[in-house]
Amino acid sequence: MTAASSLRFSGLLLLLVLPFSAVRGDTASGTIPWRSLPHVQRTLGATHHVWDGETICFSNSQNVIRFYPGRRKADVNGTVVWLNAPVEGSVADGSWRLAAVDLDLLQLAVLQQTSNGKPEPLRVLLDPGHGGDDEGARCPDPLVKEKDLTLTLAKRIGTQLKKAGLHVDYTRTRDITLSLDARARIARTKKANLFISVHANHASNLDACGVETYVLPPSGYPGTAEGSRARGWQIGNRNDFHNTLLGFSIHRHLMSTPETVDRGLKRQSFFVLRETSCPAVLLEFGFLSNAGETRRMLRTDWQIQSCAAVVEGVLAYARSAKTLDRAVADKRARDAENNERWRKHLAAQATRAAAEADAQADRQLAAVTPSAVSFPTAPSATLPNAVASATPTLQQQQGTNSAPIQMDALLEYYAPDKVQ
Repeated sequence: MTAASSLRFSGLLLLLVLPFSAVRGDTASGTIPWRSLPHVQRTLGATHHVWDGETICFSNSQNVIRFYPGRRKADVNGTVVWLNAPVEGSVADGSWRLAAVDLDLLQLAVLQQTSNGKPEPLRVLLDPGHGGDDEGARCPDPLVKEKDLTLTLAKRIGTQLKKAGLHVDYTRTRDITLSLDARARIARTKKANLFISVHANHASNLDACGVETYVLPPSGYPGTAEGSRARGWQIGNRNDFHNTLLGFSIHRHLMSTPETVDRGLKRQSFFVLRETSCPAVLLEFGFLSNAGETRRMLRTDWQIQSCAAVVEGVLAYARSAKTLDRAVADKRARDAENNERWRKHLAAQATRAAAEADAQADRQLAAVTPSAVSFPTAPSATLPNAVASATPTLQQQQGTNSAPIQMDALLEYYAPDKVQ
């Protein structure tokens, strides 16, 4: 491959690869797109930021957002949100930065202003976790099985959603065994607009307590749980912004209920989240491994309040979904325009490099002039004088069949005194 061809190939490779690397992150290879502190402040519409030595806080008249350097934890208006990548750098030396994907999700989904209009008449699929042969987690005292608690909570949520004018379906309404694949398939069959999977938590630490809300991580980023691996693009990733809006809307309303510990809006590649084609969340209402929290989850007043909070979160999402649709469409149009501009820049750069390589090759070729090459003459075939003088002269008789006669030799033979 010539130098010019190599440059053309490299330019083509850049054209194919770089636009995609700007959209998806890869934490393993360190290709996460980042945003600087001034960029973050402008995007969030913050009038100023405050660094207290442990956290950095951005604020304006509507929002207060706090980040923890070196961690994935953030606080948005008092609600814990776990980021896709840890915040990096130092505020003091100006190297502080935030992953671009987290800034985009914060700007468009988490900080989305809820409309006061009428909610869209969405079709919601409620998924009571476990069931049948799969009991899920359990508490021995008081005896509670997760499959029973989730069915009770899902039915309460469904009843209130129907009263609010939304259409509700269930993956199960009784104690039956249902595979994860079947649950995702039901969501597609029912043409659900939203998927809400209801669960109760369990931990080896018997004091663990609180509420967790899960959505799918963006492509190329690991889940919140330590040791989670990054996955490639999944079906659920087509709804990254809507997943986040739905998850945050529900989680922040759950945090308004009494006696609730905020464990945050988290991210994990659970099967029902990654294989469901509509926006989806998975709710962990509390820990069955904690006897005190289990007793609280059995109380009717707690169930009514918590289920009402979920309904309020769904309605807030239903009021904001159209606005988010437009915001995401605008962002994708801008991204496409920027990618096309970047492609043209790379193409022009590759063309200039190829032209320079060709010109350099021509200059090098012109500098090489052909030199006069002298070939040695063939050595003379003349015989030494003594040999030449002794060589008899041959005379050829005319005629095609005659042989040469050595006349000088014959005369010498018949000379006087030679004949015997």
